[in-house]
Order: sequence, then C-alpha cells, then structure tokens
Amino acid sequence: MGTIELRKKWKKSITTVDDRFLRMIDALYNSYLKNPKLDFFDELPKEIQETLLISRKEAKNGFVTPHTEIMSLFREKYSTTD
Repeated sequence: MGTIELRKKWKKSITTVDDRFLRMIDALYNSYLKNPKLDFFDELPKEIQETLLISRKEAKNGFVTPHTEIMSLFREKYSTTD
C-alpha cells in the first residue's frame, strides 16, 4: 500500500476509532516528532546488532548462498518437489 492509499485509509478511519486508539496514535506521533531519525536497529540488543553487521559484511563480500541453491539442497535431502 502506497503513501496515498495509506493517507486515504487513515483519513477515513480516524472518525471510527475509539479514544484509546487515538491516544496511542497521538503518543506514537509525538514520539516520532521528537526523534524522526530513530532507527529500530538502535533498539536491538548489542549481540543482535553485531550479528547483523557481520551478516551484512559477509553478504557484501559475496559470502552468501543463493536461495535457489539452498532450496535445491533441501529438496534433495528431504526428497521433496515443487
């Protein structure tokens, strides 16, 4: 769903939601305004961040196995078909 569709959806929905939902959306919006560049990555545990950074580096260096190859090995090992 694109931005235009989302805007239309929420303009229409805003009149039907309850007070609790409106307060949650307001809190989310205020939080976003305080720090719009906050990235979910920063909220992850350090161990997960380190693992993701290593994985990203390995992928950039070509140390990955294509999905098609993994699926082929899986089908061979477990005798499955498409």
